[in-house]
Amino acid sequence: MKIRLQHFGCILGVLIFLNSSCSSEQTTTVTQTDESFELYIDANTTLDELNQAIIQNPESPNVYLKRALYYKSIYDFENAIDDINRALKLASDAATLHYAKADILFLAGGVRQDALYYEQAEIYLEETIRLDSSYLDAHILLARLNLGKPNHDKAMANVQNAIKINQYYAPAYFWKAMIYQDLGNFELAKTNYQTCIERDANHYDAYNHLGILLYAEGNKNSLIYFDKALELSPTSIEVLRNKGLALKDENRYDEAIECFNKILEIEPAFAESYYNIGVVYITAYRDDMPQYSKDTTISQALSYFKQAVAIDPKYPDALYNIGHLYKFIGEKKLAKDYFLQVLTIYPQHELTLEALNTP
Repeated sequence: MKIRLQHFGCILGVLIFLNSSCSSEQTTTVTQTDESFELYIDANTTLDELNQAIIQNPESPNVYLKRALYYKSIYDFENAIDDINRALKLASDAATLHYAKADILFLAGGVRQDALYYEQAEIYLEETIRLDSSYLDAHILLARLNLGKPNHDKAMANVQNAIKINQYYAPAYFWKAMIYQDLGNFELAKTNYQTCIERDANHYDAYNHLGILLYAEGNKNSLIYFDKALELSPTSIEVLRNKGLALKDENRYDEAIECFNKILEIEPAFAESYYNIGVVYITAYRDDMPQYSKDTTISQALSYFKQAVAIDPKYPDALYNIGHLYKFIGEKKLAKDYFLQVLTIYPQHELTLEALNTP
């Protein structure tokens, strides 16, 4: 009898991307108007330094902008909004300050899952564009807002506006690709991710997303794009996971486990990596293995699934897999115990119900 992977249910058959991949497009510097303002703050800048700058120059909108960006970086949105409002009182016609407030509100909406922040962000983006119709980042952030609604027509119009302003602006092609991907037009999505890369050879997100689409097609070239993304961000948990899953599907099991172990070096409590290592062992199981290898493979898989459950006791797929393995080796009582745990979390888990109703 062979263990078949489809028995295991939800094992990330389609790669997903973390919220971070949609947030890494935030503007860091201003390249349009309002050249006296920079949407950038040095990572080493302290709050004491910013407070001192405000004391020394309390009539400068730029010092309040800087402190707003600091508060934004630590997700203190109330103080960030208070400071950007102070800056706006001092320079109400500065497009960059309106954009900065929209950007803070947009991030707050994502972190707090509150649509009201998005509605307010849209108002400030519209004002940014009224003040400066060539403000590229405002058009792109509007596209992202409209994509989230979703209003694909408006989102596409927003990115097209950005492209009309600057046909070499890489983020416009990235978000155009995201719109096509959301619409299910994967060919045009791939074309636009590729155009984004041509415009910006260091665009991490474009490499990652293009890799995801190629992986979904079973295209081995996905690994090329995941590797390029990792060159740009070697500690990206997202891409290490994606690469590990792709390597697993290519039967390159040791390399896949290496990717998941790298994730655990970065984040030791990342339950999914333990789970995925368990999946790799089961994928590697073969009927023609020596009995010792079969026993070792199942034992290793059980160990990793249990480590995932130790971190996340309500991990239904890991619990199901443990139960399935115990059933496979004839430990029916233990299998039933784990299947019942799954049902306390997910009462309609079809594979578990099926397992309990079959010998």
